[in-house]
Amino acid sequence: MKDIGKAKLTFPREWEFRVIIAEAARPLAEEGIAELLAGRSIAVSAGESSRTGAYGTIVIHMEVRSQEDLDTLSLKLVKVPGVKFLL
Repeated sequence: MKDIGKAKLTFPREWEFRVIIAEAARPLAEEGIAELLAGRSIAVSAGESSRTGAYGTIVIHMEVRSQEDLDTLSLKLVKVPGVKFLL
């Protein structure tokens, strides 16, 4: 039977996080993300907003060093105040 688990990725690699936030908490989320990623080379841009304007997206382009780095960053990003989930 074929292994249908996680795809094998090579590292380091460029990665894009799409961070979904509550718009009301945007300043708090942006500050938390900046603190978490301080010292790393990143490019940040604003993404789409929800139809009602309640939610927005912060797009982060960066290099991840390993699978462990990717997993750790994902876990830490979802814990930033104002962050709802990651894509």
